[in-house]
Amino acid sequence: MENYDNLFEQQPEQMEQPFDREAWAEQKREQRQELYDLIDEMSEKTLADPSALSDYLNMQARLGKTSVANTLLVVAQKPDATFIANYDDWQKRGRSVKRGEKGTMVLEANGEYERPDGTMGVNFDVKRVFDISQTYGKPARERTNPPIKTALKAITTNVPVPVKLSESVSQSVGAMYSEKDNTVYVARGVEGNELFFALSRELARAHSGQETFICDCAANIACLRYGVPAKYCDRIPDEIASLESREKRSALNIVREAACEIIERVDRNLFAERQQSRNEPVR
Repeated sequence: MENYDNLFEQQPEQMEQPFDREAWAEQKREQRQELYDLIDEMSEKTLADPSALSDYLNMQARLGKTSVANTLLVVAQKPDATFIANYDDWQKRGRSVKRGEKGTMVLEANGEYERPDGTMGVNFDVKRVFDISQTYGKPARERTNPPIKTALKAITTNVPVPVKLSESVSQSVGAMYSEKDNTVYVARGVEGNELFFALSRELARAHSGQETFICDCAANIACLRYGVPAKYCDRIPDEIASLESREKRSALNIVREAACEIIERVDRNLFAERQQSRNEPVR
């Protein structure tokens, strides 16, 4: 009988490589730094080029409350994205990531740390997310835009400042926030889409106290979110374009916060409207 013992005796020893925690940590630091550098690059570009700004505003409108940093990262890596989630979240939604899809790298907060000067900072991990176009499975519910009358009702319900009709505001302006009266005054007879933009702009002004360019950007995000035509700028003010990249990101954060205040309230009011319609008796 032939002996096969030598097959096992001749196998080379396979030594398990110990886990190099320091090398792993260095790799993670390099990944984070690459994303930080990309965020700075995109911040600089977004508030220097009107076309890049339009791309950012569209993405922020699609991604909703996603942070400015991660929105910029998605614009840079997956500019056609419409809805992003990580692998586990897609699984919970009944969808799987297609084979071969690499995803988009974003940052996820992971606790705080104390800086040498005693102030607190936030730790970030690199996370991979995938657009819905990179997945398959259970049909996803698509967002539908409300009729403009419904959108106008939603944006003017439970507002943080009074909204009143005024004979002194021209139709070309549409609406105007008075800091003295803490009131948004609205012109009569303004077309629906124009009115939604003007209201968004002035509610953003009431929220942020910023100048028109910042408020226009916030209004465009709100408009794009609900299918209202945006009014893109054809130039970026010199005082904005000349800012450092971190200052530009701060400006974009102000835009996002003002837009989110509007979007969160409109979404709440639209949801309440749908619930009320479902509960109304059939006539």
